[in-house]
Amino acid sequence: MDFTQTTSHAHQNGTTDSSSAETRPLNITIAGAGIGGLTTAIFLRRAGHTVTLLEQSRFANELGAAVHLAPNANGLLRRIGLIPEAQGAVQARRMTQYLPDGKLLFSVDTEADAKRWQHPWQLAHRVSLHSELKRLATCEEGEGRPAVLRTRCRVVDVDPSTGTVTLQGGETVQADLVVGADGVHSQTRGKIPGAEDIKTFGSGKSAFRFLIPREKVYADPETRKFADQEGHLQMVFGRDRRVVVYPTSDNTLLNFVNIHPTAESQVDSEEPGSSDWQNQGNISKMLEIYKDFEPAVVKLLGMADEETLKVWELLDMEQLPTWTEGKLVLIGDAAHPFTPRELSSLISPEHN
Repeated sequence: MDFTQTTSHAHQNGTTDSSSAETRPLNITIAGAGIGGLTTAIFLRRAGHTVTLLEQSRFANELGAAVHLAPNANGLLRRIGLIPEAQGAVQARRMTQYLPDGKLLFSVDTEADAKRWQHPWQLAHRVSLHSELKRLATCEEGEGRPAVLRTRCRVVDVDPSTGTVTLQGGETVQADLVVGADGVHSQTRGKIPGAEDIKTFGSGKSAFRFLIPREKVYADPETRKFADQEGHLQMVFGRDRRVVVYPTSDNTLLNFVNIHPTAESQVDSEEPGSSDWQNQGNISKMLEIYKDFEPAVVKLLGMADEETLKVWELLDMEQLPTWTEGKLVLIGDAAHPFTPRELSSLISPEHN
C-alpha cells in the first residue's frame, strides 16, 4: 500500500501538471506500541515513512502469555524479517480434545495437516514476539528510518481532520496519518463518527492465564500426559468452561487459557466489561471453578503460581460504522475486539 503524499505544481491558469507531481514520505503517528502497533511501524518504515510510536505504558512490554501464529500471520512476520522459531516459537504438531472426565474426544496430527499452507502454524510467547518487533521497529539496521518510540505518552484526543494528537499534559503531535492501535480501551476509537457512544461490554466469559514450566508438569506421573509431547495443543471441554494448554518458548513452558463464566471469578466491585486483562487471579477460585474436571486437570491447575496468575475478562463490542475518518485509521482491538480462538466454539461437546 502506498501512503506517499502527492503534490502537484499549479499553473497560472489554475490547471495542474500531473507530469511534475512529486511524492514525499508521510509523517505517521501510531497510538499504541503493542504487537499490532509495532508491526505496522515496521511495514511503514520499510516503505520509507517517518514513524512515531506513542505508548502510554512505561516500558511498552507485553507480559506473560502465549499466542497462536496462524500461517497467514506467520507469512507477514517473515516478510519483515522476524523468524518466530528463532524467538522460541513452537511448531503446532498435534491437537487433542478431552471431556472433563478425561475421555478422549479426538486427536489430530496438525503438523501433517499444515503442509497445505506455505507457512507453519506456531505457538509463540508474547514477550519474545513483542521484544523482537520492538527491536525491528526501532533499530538502526534494516530498511527505512528507525521508528521513534516514546513511552509514558498517553493519547487523550485526536483531531482526524488535521492529524493532531493531544497527549496527557497538553502536548500535541502533528501527523499526516494517525493509526489508532491503542487496544480494546481505545482513546482514538471515539473520534470515528458514529462510534462516540459505542462501548465495549463483557462477553460473559473470562480467562485465567498463566505459564508453568513444562518439566514441572512432566515430573508428576499424574499430569505427565499434558507435557509428554512437543508442540501438543490440548483442550478440555466442559459445558460452559474449558482448559486450553499448549507449549511455547522452545517447549520449555506450558501456556494456559482457562475460559469460564465471568460471574464465577469476577470481583464484586468490578463493573462488567471494565476489567484489565492483567488483573490478579486467585488460585483457590480457579480450582473451585474446575473442581468437577478429572483429578489430573485439577492437580495440573494447582501447579500455577498465584503471583503470575491473571484473570482476563473477554470483551466484545458492536460493529463500528467505519474504521477510518480523515487522517485517522483504527487497527486491531481498537477497531474490532476479538475474543480468543479458544472461545470461538465454547459449547457443550455433546452438542457438536
